[in-house]
Amino acid sequence: MADRESGPIVDPDLDKALSELLAQTEKEPISPRLRDLAKRLEAALEDARHRRHGRAKDGR
Repeated sequence: MADRESGPIVDPDLDKALSELLAQTEKEPISPRLRDLAKRLEAALEDARHRRHGRAKDGR
């Protein structure tokens, strides 16, 4: 996996697949813990995208 100063590169195809999977999980009966982990992963990927473009979610 390649790393740059701003963080890991997020593959757009992987990101799209993850988004689709997360949308599907909203319809499936899964444990609250697993749903929480999926949402945390989604937030981490979003944060990585913001860092890659020089915009942190907290405005830094």
